[in-house]
Amino acid sequence: MEQNKTVHTMRLDADFQVRVAKNENWHAHDLELLYASIALFAEVMGGNENYKRQLGEILIERTDTGTSLALAYKDRIHLSEKSQFSAWSVIHELAHVWDAKNQWKLSLALEEHTGGVTDSALSEMKKGIPAEWDAGLNGAEKKPGFYGRKPGVNARGYFYGDKPSGANWQFNRKEDFAESVAMYCGWGRDNPLSKTAHGRIERYLLPNGTKDPLYGIVDNWSDYARYFYPDDGDYAKTKRWEFVDSAIQ
Repeated sequence: MEQNKTVHTMRLDADFQVRVAKNENWHAHDLELLYASIALFAEVMGGNENYKRQLGEILIERTDTGTSLALAYKDRIHLSEKSQFSAWSVIHELAHVWDAKNQWKLSLALEEHTGGVTDSALSEMKKGIPAEWDAGLNGAEKKPGFYGRKPGVNARGYFYGDKPSGANWQFNRKEDFAESVAMYCGWGRDNPLSKTAHGRIERYLLPNGTKDPLYGIVDNWSDYARYFYPDDGDYAKTKRWEFVDSAIQ
């Protein structure tokens, strides 16, 4: 087993310039999933060389991340030691690293390209307009119509433009970019991200009060379709897909 872990660690470093912090939190199957997830991202980016040119060297560690499932920085990713990560979460965090290495200019450019804006003052004003505020006065609540999905109804006052695949109280332009990259990697393909990518769009066809089969959340999906469901249900027709496609090229 230790030999398998060593082989996976060496391959991650050789193929992707990814170093794995050595501790007892890593198992061989974790390293296999990590390798496969990064390989998927590299393939979408046009190959290992372009991936390495865009992201450079990264240290990945399984450690205490508090209440977060993962944390990403310019040259490292911390994955929770208490929770199992997925291909989606790995690519989401890699997107944050990519953004950080560009001084967070990629997420800013995405915001501008999609017609979004971050304005905390304007968000605060929306609290007095029930039709535009889908959260409690102190933040999101775990019940239908109160998760904070509408533009500007979030902790950062982020008014997303165009149509993201989803939003919640923690949504901001950095999270938007990371989710947009993961959606791009999964949409219209046949890989471990595809089911999630398509499920995030298809849930807006559900009637209000229905449980989302992807995450098990009950919400007013039909009401939110105008904010998130893309033309003809095709995520590739969104400005987010267009932006990520251009950034990768």
